[in-house]
Amino acid sequence: MSSTTTRPVVVGVDGQPPYDRALDWAIAEAQRAHAPLHLVYARMMPLRGPTVEAGFDVHTTESDEILGAATDRVRALAPSVHVTTASAYRNAAALLVDESRDATCLVVGARGRSALGSVLLGSTSLDVAAHALCPVVVVRELPQQLPDRPGVVVGSDGSGISEAAIAAGFEQADRLGVPLTVVHAWFLDEVTGLAALATEDVTHVVAQEEDAVASAAIAGWSDKYPDVQVRQHVLRAHPVEALVDHSRGAELLVVGSRGRGGFTGLLLGSVSQGVLHHAHCPVMVVRSSGGA
Repeated sequence: MSSTTTRPVVVGVDGQPPYDRALDWAIAEAQRAHAPLHLVYARMMPLRGPTVEAGFDVHTTESDEILGAATDRVRALAPSVHVTTASAYRNAAALLVDESRDATCLVVGARGRSALGSVLLGSTSLDVAAHALCPVVVVRELPQQLPDRPGVVVGSDGSGISEAAIAAGFEQADRLGVPLTVVHAWFLDEVTGLAALATEDVTHVVAQEEDAVASAAIAGWSDKYPDVQVRQHVLRAHPVEALVDHSRGAELLVVGSRGRGGFTGLLLGSVSQGVLHHAHCPVMVVRSSGGA
């Protein structure tokens, strides 16, 4: 199943090292979706003072150079993709969220590393993932070349939030021509006291219920995407750990967000934040259309 859209793939560019991976992912997605590509650069406002006019000139020249180089890369890698650009003196996250209103998806790069060497997200990526009005792809790392790659991985828990993620997962797997791995992870929470009730019988009953929820979550999707091979894993584990583990070698990991207003952390939720910080492949965050 193929589709064409006039809504653009939007990608944030800033000339820093992580952005080239994000740009390349966005170029490939625009080709797959037969969509135009829109490059966005947020300029820093020059400090006030006697040299403010010169400051504007410097920042304008810088943005023109960065957008020009990115445009040249698009035309070299995908000459058939229609490309447009935009820049403004604004906060990067606010500008990208505004640009997301008419986008098919919004692509940003990850930046920074922890003391242990893992890639962490800056505030711009987190804010965009939480508040954008379209799916957001955070390109942390490109897929590892493993012998048994899982294709597209999607997190499922039976909620309306994960239903939107599953829909996006099937669409992406179909476009990429790869399998879809659906991961449904559950655990008995010690904080709520359920872990204390984890007798063999109770655990067996819960496992059966989770199996049923997992099966219901993907029911009917194979009829819409008959060419997508589906692999489902239902396991007792923390969702973040399970999704991060399955992201090794994946083309893309898809998770849902609550899709409501509020603070970034509350909006994304612990699972989405966890995989955004630790996944081994690009991560797509999908809003629930119903805001559940």
